[in-house]
Amino acid sequence: MSGASARDAPGLLILGAAIPLSTALFLAVMAPRFVWEIRLGDRPILVFAIGIALASIAFLLWALRLARAPVAGSRTGRMVLAIFAVGLIARIALIPSTPILEDDFYRYQWDGAVTAAGQNPFTYPPARFVSAPDVDRLLATVGLAPTPPPKGYEALARAGRDTLLRVNNPHVATIYPPLAQLGFAAGHLLTPWRLTGWKIVVLVAEILTFGLSLGALRAGRLPLAWSAIYWWHPLALKEFANSAHMDALLLPFLAGALWMVIAGRTRLMALCLAGAAAVKFWPLLIAPTLLRRGRTAIVTGIVIGLLALMLVAPQLASVTADSGLGRYAADWQRNALVFPGLVAGLGLVSTDPSRLARLAVAAVVIGWVLWVWWRDRADPFDRVRAAGTAILLLILLGPTGYPWYALWLMPFAVVQPRLPVLLLFTGAPAYYLDFWFQVRADPTDWTWIAPLLSAGPALLALAVERGWRRAP
Repeated sequence: MSGASARDAPGLLILGAAIPLSTALFLAVMAPRFVWEIRLGDRPILVFAIGIALASIAFLLWALRLARAPVAGSRTGRMVLAIFAVGLIARIALIPSTPILEDDFYRYQWDGAVTAAGQNPFTYPPARFVSAPDVDRLLATVGLAPTPPPKGYEALARAGRDTLLRVNNPHVATIYPPLAQLGFAAGHLLTPWRLTGWKIVVLVAEILTFGLSLGALRAGRLPLAWSAIYWWHPLALKEFANSAHMDALLLPFLAGALWMVIAGRTRLMALCLAGAAAVKFWPLLIAPTLLRRGRTAIVTGIVIGLLALMLVAPQLASVTADSGLGRYAADWQRNALVFPGLVAGLGLVSTDPSRLARLAVAAVVIGWVLWVWWRDRADPFDRVRAAGTAILLLILLGPTGYPWYALWLMPFAVVQPRLPVLLLFTGAPAYYLDFWFQVRADPTDWTWIAPLLSAGPALLALAVERGWRRAP
């Protein structure tokens, strides 16, 4: 065993437990200063950004130490229980907290109410249901006019007016697939028009992720203490326990898929990936990396695609150029490091460089996936690493680099604590600096800083890692 010995491990875990508990306290104290009514310029954005950055850096140093100090012995059960208890306490403490610099949950609340009422959330954009000066002006900029709520939605529109007025991008219909809509509906049924119910749904999803990650660790005969890399991470506490991002629903499926890959249960892995694709579409991309080359893999891949297609059929039937899915695929861009440079370069040879850049990124990711599949790696951990690299490429090269996207890699980090992934978790909170720059003079002069800090270290580490793996 390298690094610390097994006897040092209890002290290491005690030291690590201080990070999630202090992070939860920090977020709970800061949250009241970020309520909707407080103007962006009056919020302590810089204090928050520095605080979450320091917590993330401290956790990185601790996680690197933990990765070199596998924990073994007769008290493994107690250790896992302690890890779970610390993370659970931190999460429960954040259930009442106001999401910091986040408003996506308003969309979840509206979608959940529509779905719970038996209506189709993919049919109409939220702006169809409310009229107010700001909303009307937004509609005018995209060539639309306010209209009365469609028949059957009148009561929902009245009850959810306050929520509707706070939904971001209200002129486009929801982007979130059907399985996510069921989660939103469950949150609405628990506490209508209040965030608490949805946060409980997120907590349940996180507990499932923790349990399934333990299964993957056991199947791979890896230290169960590595589960703390997810369960105690400051980024997970901020984006899930505080901000209640729906990506938490994705993680149980990814953790289950990794467990099944390591255990050699291909059919169950296929079911997990199909479920993941019903929460977010992109997991279909990594399916070939987790499969062996051959006829069975091709059949399994087709089954995964068909199952996912069945699960997302209600959304695909409603896709238009102005739907959430269509708009996201066509022009969404935020906190990207490589993508703007790619667009600028392609602008010299194309009249639609953004579309061409998206195709180029897709070609790189798909090319990597197909190359890995063709290499036919027998070791399941090689396949897990290859899938993680595909996700890294998607995040680091793509047009959107939100910090909660980094959490897609949490199940992968638990079974393989790679430096590029850990650095992505550490840099991701730099995204919030952009809000501080927005209220400074000449904010466009600073737009490069947040993406550079968010993705730069991870991109460099990935390049170095690939170079080391090629070396003899």
